[in-house]
Amino acid sequence: MPQPRRSVIGSLLLAIALFASGCSEAIVLPDNADPELFIGQDVWQMRCAQCHGADGGGGIGPNIQNVEERLTDVEQRSVVVNGRNGRMPAFGATLVDADIDAVVRYTREILRSPE
Repeated sequence: MPQPRRSVIGSLLLAIALFASGCSEAIVLPDNADPELFIGQDVWQMRCAQCHGADGGGGIGPNIQNVEERLTDVEQRSVVVNGRNGRMPAFGATLVDADIDAVVRYTREILRSPE
């Protein structure tokens, strides 16, 4: 197979994997949820779900469900702001503090593993 065709096929497979990882079951917040949780959900869907999955169960990035059991909120916020190990991008320059706070809160309060 010629190199350019192999590259196109690889790119298509990567695009399908990214799309599929972001298509897991979306979480529906109640209408009366705190507005900060809606902001956190919007940030999650636009910036995080592509790698961590819509429900946080993982994909290209690791499972983030029950993150509060592994990281303090300060540690988690640092990962969002600064990135991690060259795999998790840093969002400190592209998100305002209120969005970072909202997405950290959303992940800690809403993204729970099924029990």
